[in-house]
Amino acid sequence: YIQLMALQERNETLFYRIIIDNVAEMMPFIYTPTVGEACQKYGHIFQRPHGMYISIEDKGSVREIMDNWPFQNVEVVVMTDGERILGLGDLGTYGMGIPVGKLNLYTACAGIHPDRTL
Repeated sequence: YIQLMALQERNETLFYRIIIDNVAEMMPFIYTPTVGEACQKYGHIFQRPHGMYISIEDKGSVREIMDNWPFQNVEVVVMTDGERILGLGDLGTYGMGIPVGKLNLYTACAGIHPDRTL
């Protein structure tokens, strides 16, 4: 998981080429079951931010926060409150690996450009 996410940061095109060409073999690494363990350890393996975090303290400012997203033509959004992640319980922000993994699969399997995801 760590190696794949590092590859995604270094060379997103190569990352998706590997996933697309080997989707059956790679799916367990970018989604379940591996992502469950990665989420449990997310705070320890975190390298670079993915996604957008909005907390209860942001109430009333969500639109302004969304306007800061660098891509304007978002087509797919995956959201989570971090509760009951894969039956693991409330992982809070550590659960970010789930929406990130889902969006990686949407790109690899459905052809949605990564810049059009949030």
